Amino acid sequence: MHAIMITFDLVDMSPERYARVSAELAPSFAALPGLLTKLWLSDVARTRRGGLYLFTDATSADSFLASALARSVAQNPHFGDLNVQRFAVDETTTALTQPGITMVPAPVTT
Repeated sequence: MHAIMITFDLVDMSPERYARVSAELAPSFAALPGLLTKLWLSDVARTRRGGLYLFTDATSADSFLASALARSVAQNPHFGDLNVQRFAVDETTTALTQPGITMVPAPVTT
């Protein structure tokens, strides 16, 4: 599993407009091959927004980063101080700390 976190500041865009645009784009993100989930992030006090994307594998994460959808985020003039971080997910330890949802199978105990 691979994770990508993208964060940015809103520039000349109201939070209300951002919410409308996000809702319109949500189906495009949901259709990404290999995407397990996208968590929409919001720091209202600082007008900072972003997303945490979890992909099944590195190839799916690579495909997203090379896609027109990712370029549209990166090149959006209303998104300032854009930061993209990529991580491999430590599935063994994650399996021990996911009481509310199951993202990775539980570790095998003997």
